[in-house]
Amino acid sequence: MFSRYAAFHRVSFFCQVVFSFFERPFLRCSIFTRRNVTECLTVAMLLSTIIIRDAGAQYQSDNQSSLQSQQTDSLIDGELAYTIHESEGGRDKVRPEPGYFDNLVTTLLKDAGLPYVIAAQAPWKRVIEQALQGNRHVIYPTTRTADRENSFKWVGPISRTIWNLYGYADEKWQDMSFDTILSSARIGILLGSARELYLRERGAQQLVLVPREDLLLPMLHADRVDLIAIGGSVLRQYRDIVDPSAQQRDIDGILPYRSCFLYIAISNAAPIEEIKKLQDSLDKNKISGQFIEFREKHGLSSDTNSAFLRAMLNLDNNGVACIDLFGRDD
Repeated sequence: MFSRYAAFHRVSFFCQVVFSFFERPFLRCSIFTRRNVTECLTVAMLLSTIIIRDAGAQYQSDNQSSLQSQQTDSLIDGELAYTIHESEGGRDKVRPEPGYFDNLVTTLLKDAGLPYVIAAQAPWKRVIEQALQGNRHVIYPTTRTADRENSFKWVGPISRTIWNLYGYADEKWQDMSFDTILSSARIGILLGSARELYLRERGAQQLVLVPREDLLLPMLHADRVDLIAIGGSVLRQYRDIVDPSAQQRDIDGILPYRSCFLYIAISNAAPIEEIKKLQDSLDKNKISGQFIEFREKHGLSSDTNSAFLRAMLNLDNNGVACIDLFGRDD
C-alpha cells in the first residue's frame, strides 16, 4: 500500500521488495482488533523510516554527484589540465568565427606548454557555472564586464562586438529612445549572457530568455519577440541557415548601445604565472601576424586597416572592457 502512495519519493529496488513483502498482511489487518492495529502501526512506522532514509540517501547522492561533476577538473599524467569549453557552433561550417576561436585558444595553450582537454559543447549558463566552480576551465569569447572582473582571470582581447538590438526595419522601434524600448519591447536574449544582465539592470521589462543564440532569429520570425539582442556577425551567419522564405522583411540594427571587447575567461584559481604565459603567447601571435592568418584561414576579415583589427592588434587595449554608446555607433 505504501509503495502506491510514495510516488513523491525516488525509492530503491530494495524498498520496493520490502513494501511488497509487508503489503499483503498489512491490508488484511482488522481495524477492530487492538493487537492487529498495533502491529499494523508498527509496520507503518518501519516502512516510513525506510522511505525517508532511502529517499534522503538518494537525494544526497544525486546532489553530491551533480556538484562533483561541475567542480571536477581533468588530469593528464597526474597534472591538472585546462578544460576548454568549445564555443557554441564551433563545429558548424556555416559559422566560421567559433571555429576560429577554438583554433586560437588551443594554439595559445600549446604555445604556453599547458596541458588541456576539450569538453563537449553545453549551454552557456552551465559552462559559466563550471568555470566559476572549477580550477582550470576556459570559456570564450567572453564579455569582460565589471560584475565578472573578479570572478575570472582574463586573456585577450580576442574580438570586439557592438551590442545592438535587431528587429524588422519597418517596425515602430526605429524612432523610439533606448529607455522606451526597454520598457515596452519583448527582447529575445541568451540566458546567462552579459547582455541579459546589462539590459536587466538598465530596466528591461520583457526579456525572453533562450538557452542558445540560434533560437533568437526563429523567435523573431515567429513574432514571439519584437527585438533580439545578438551580435551582428552571429546574426548574419544565422540568416544564412534559416528558411529563406521567412526573410522577406528586412532585419536591421535598431539601436547600438554598447561596445565590448571579448576575452578568454579562465577559472580564477588558475595560477597567475600561467595566465601571463597565455597573454604573452597571444601578444606574440598578434605581433607575428599569426592572428591575422588564423582569421584568413577561417574566412574572416583580415583588413589590418579596419577599425576593428586596428583595435585588436593594439596591445594598449589589453584589459579594456566595455564602453556605453547610448545609441551612438562610434
